[in-house]
Amino acid sequence: MSTVAAVAEQLVAVDLPVLFVDTCILLDVVRSIKRRSANCAAQARALHNAVTVAPHQCALVISHLVQHEWQTHQRELLEEATRHLIEMEDQSRHFHDACGVFGIAPGFGRANYAAHAMPTRLLDLSRELLDCATLVDGDNECSGRAIHRVIHNIPPSKKGGEAKDCTILEEYLAVARELHAVGFPRKKVLCTSNTNDYCEPGGLHAALAAEFAIINLRFTTNLGWGFHDVTH
Repeated sequence: MSTVAAVAEQLVAVDLPVLFVDTCILLDVVRSIKRRSANCAAQARALHNAVTVAPHQCALVISHLVQHEWQTHQRELLEEATRHLIEMEDQSRHFHDACGVFGIAPGFGRANYAAHAMPTRLLDLSRELLDCATLVDGDNECSGRAIHRVIHNIPPSKKGGEAKDCTILEEYLAVARELHAVGFPRKKVLCTSNTNDYCEPGGLHAALAAEFAIINLRFTTNLGWGFHDVTH
């Protein structure tokens, strides 16, 4: 892990566009089948390659709290994804049973999704993104600004809550400000699917949009959009 200043210095040195991701973006990979997230696995693989395979296309940055939240929720997400595939298999079985009643030959076999260990594969892919990212340490100033958001209900805080989300955002804003201050020429993109807290009707909450505009921080709400924005 590195301080805000050290992360900014590293990003300036590699001179690549930067993608800041929230915890939900990494966990969305695991639940992509249940949520019918089109091409999410392919986009996650493409992002990993863009960060790790030369010539590198972008840098990935996460807060230490993203790492902590991912570790906290990974097991329940894996179990949720497994249960969903079991439900899909049950639906397939009932469909084939009904076909038998009416003498219909469906032309395809009963589903056997569990045989491919897909939830584990998706979790591993999510972990690979976590592992290839640059990690930002906790920062007292960022924590203080996060508490200010919570106290005053400034997005992404609502009704005095979401301290973790506010802290993650403040750490990303701090890095982005450091980059902006030195004239960093590459794109800086924040990606979160937490639209409930970040957005209002019509898009990004006006208070956040103003903060982002000052430092040229872009905003996206899914992995595919974030990856495309940071690499094009």
